[in-house]
Amino acid sequence: MSQLKYYNTLTSNWEPIVVGANGPIGYTGSASTASGYAGSSGYTGSIGYSGSAGEASAITVIGNDTTLTQNLSSITFTGTGVTSTVSGDNVTINITASSGSGGPETLVWTTSGDNRTLTGYTENSVVKTIRTAAFVSNKLQLTLATFTPILSSTPTPSTSLNWDVPATGFSVTVDNPVDISNQYVNTVSSITSTAGSISALSAFTAGAKSNTPAGTIDWTQSFTYGGSGYIRPVSSTITGGSASAQVAFNYYNGTNTVAYSTSATWTINWATPTLSNSVASLTGSTFLQSYSSVAYTISVTGITDSANYSHSVSATGGTVSNASGSGTFTFTAPIHKDNIATARTTTVQTTFTRPATVTGSSYTAQLSASSSNPSATFTYPSLWVFTAGTSTVPTRSTFVTGTSFQTGVTQLGNLANTLAGFITNSSGGPKALWFAVKSTAAQPTTFKTGASAGLLSDVSATTGNTVSLEPDSPLSGYSAVTYNLYGITLQNGSTYVSIS
Repeated sequence: MSQLKYYNTLTSNWEPIVVGANGPIGYTGSASTASGYAGSSGYTGSIGYSGSAGEASAITVIGNDTTLTQNLSSITFTGTGVTSTVSGDNVTINITASSGSGGPETLVWTTSGDNRTLTGYTENSVVKTIRTAAFVSNKLQLTLATFTPILSSTPTPSTSLNWDVPATGFSVTVDNPVDISNQYVNTVSSITSTAGSISALSAFTAGAKSNTPAGTIDWTQSFTYGGSGYIRPVSSTITGGSASAQVAFNYYNGTNTVAYSTSATWTINWATPTLSNSVASLTGSTFLQSYSSVAYTISVTGITDSANYSHSVSATGGTVSNASGSGTFTFTAPIHKDNIATARTTTVQTTFTRPATVTGSSYTAQLSASSSNPSATFTYPSLWVFTAGTSTVPTRSTFVTGTSFQTGVTQLGNLANTLAGFITNSSGGPKALWFAVKSTAAQPTTFKTGASAGLLSDVSATTGNTVSLEPDSPLSGYSAVTYNLYGITLQNGSTYVSIS
């Protein structure tokens, strides 16, 4: 039920009449040229207005069934279901208002038992559906249903395509509003390119709509290549390019089918291919050894079909096992510790072929890429070995055979300068233990031996000796590596040795 109001033609406003419990008669003001505002009133009480002899004003009263007594007889009350009687200076107004009526705008309700649901609003004799109703700043605000369909369109097969993949069409989705039954989007009218090149809608093959368009009915439809239809990027280079479209619609407006003002848009981006050429890192060899080859890898991105590209691989400082792709790069001069910087690279030139289905005519584009020099690392293990005594200083051949270390030579960690653990001399008499450390590494300064790690005594070490280590047949440009030697005497049996 709506609130009691009156329409003041002087102010052109609808103004509320506050109805409460029985109360006193409002104060009467002095004479004026206009009606004043309503004073306090009760259900059967009188409502006071300023001005007893003011200029007449027409008031339309709307609201619930009630009786209103007015003491200003010069005011005329009108409205649906309103009757009035005059008694002296008083006017009695009887108001009869039915559910959802009582003024130039009418609220429409649905009834379920004692519940009333606000569903419509009559304006200019047309009933409009209420989409939402909510209190905003303590006032009831109605959002009336309007024709606002949701339109979308997407390209097929995707919005992101590889360089050699064609677009094959597009699809649309139409979501007609569920609270508007006499208007609906019913057809796709055109497609227009805003980037790239797109054929007219008539060149596409239109699939069947998922539902027959009608008020409140949603539907989808697909459009595919047919005849001369196409969606293309504009490019003749390695750049992928793009295509964008505006898809327009028609709608039934309740009388005729006309163009709808809002369109759907989409964009396709084609990838720009990339080319890479890399070689593996070389690790695991000692300074006596070398590397004779390395694996190289050629790879591309942005291409779906390997038939749409071809490689031509060449090398500097060696040869490749596969001139048309990944393989093994064999060096002319093997890499040793002293010639790592020598140029050894592979180069690939790749030709990409773009199919005519993508851009309308086939064309080729090239990319090239070179590998860096292989990264090669070598280790310099510390060593220990026995000789007959500290007067028998180890030589190169004591440590090295070919490109490896002799049997009986124990290898420790790379550039290690410590040794700790039991070492067994099984010769039957004293022998010299020689500890060898690369001369450019940190050197040991403390030497101890004993029956265990907890029973150690300092021992003197024979120092000042070095040995130059290199393979039996050094490669061109190879320089021998100097190791410092430290000798201590170990008796027969097992002895705990600590060098640091």
